[in-house]
Amino acid sequence: MWRLAALSLCALFVMSCESNRPPTERERRIMAARTFTRQLALSGYSAWNVRAAAAADDCGVLFITTAVQLEEPMIETMHYGMGAGDVTRGGVQRFCRERSFRGVAYRDVSGRTWTYGATDATEAATMKPCF
Repeated sequence: MWRLAALSLCALFVMSCESNRPPTERERRIMAARTFTRQLALSGYSAWNVRAAAAADDCGVLFITTAVQLEEPMIETMHYGMGAGDVTRGGVQRFCRERSFRGVAYRDVSGRTWTYGATDATEAATMKPCF
């Protein structure tokens, strides 16, 4: 009986320690990408159906997809936060810098990809979202 009680107490202790640990860098990036998606869904970009995910082997790239075909000026407006595209106060570039993403990859509905920071088209072509 005492063994079972001691074992149960140890299990509770381990579970409570695990639930109070700070999130890992990977988990923070995943949460940041979800926050970014929610911000854009409530903005003028909502019609574009913008989705963001932490991606790459290290979850260090913010991978943004849209349901519309984009052009270079549209990407730059979003990335650098110009005019009405400044939903995140300083653009995607600042959002990523403040949340320790090493790069950004944008992919539109046609499959065209743009990259910024420490990522490239080769990496972006094989990126998988982190969950």
